[in-house]
Amino acid sequence: MCGRFTLRTPVVDLLDRFQLVLPGFDVEPRYNIAPTQEILTAVSTGTDRRPVLMRWGLIPFWSKDTSNAARMINARQETLTERASFKNLVNRRRCLILADGFYEWTMVDGSKTPMYITLPNGEPFAMAGLWDTWQDRETSQTITSCTIVTRAACEALEEIHDRMPMILSRDDEELWVNLQPLSAGDLHAIAHRVPQEFSYYPVSKRVNSPRNEGPELILRHSD
Repeated sequence: MCGRFTLRTPVVDLLDRFQLVLPGFDVEPRYNIAPTQEILTAVSTGTDRRPVLMRWGLIPFWSKDTSNAARMINARQETLTERASFKNLVNRRRCLILADGFYEWTMVDGSKTPMYITLPNGEPFAMAGLWDTWQDRETSQTITSCTIVTRAACEALEEIHDRMPMILSRDDEELWVNLQPLSAGDLHAIAHRVPQEFSYYPVSKRVNSPRNEGPELILRHSD
């Protein structure tokens, strides 16, 4: 699964890297992004890509309330076209979820230890996402929310965890966000074109609490 990640790349670099159009848009660097928080995504308008802030944890439009969100931070690629919460979004509401690192917890000397994982060069990347819009029937409040698609861990990460976010290749970023129909076979092929090389190291357990934030969270840690 993917339950925590970072996005510390300067916004000007994100706009350039992901070809986003929205002058004046800004976000603060974040080192401990957690479920139910707003996260930066990119969606297609048909003519360009726009940055959009969405709540992390999918609330399907048909939900009676927001209680589903905490359980829907991830969507398994293998069952996207089967589960009711996701199958109607696969070819209608796909998005890029922007990140430059993520955390997974693994056992080290009998203790559950957070590992910070990045691409070898530390550059930002896009995770495959699905999104939906929900409206409170009593207050008319509207929430746009999303979920991160995951797949089985690649060989480089399987010793840490058995799942990983579905990180898109640069070519597949356009394929994912442009909303052309994708079959189950297409999804399988995209999932297996994820990067195969990563860098990772242990970090402080302070990252366990979403209340903690700051660049010190990604510093290498040793007991």
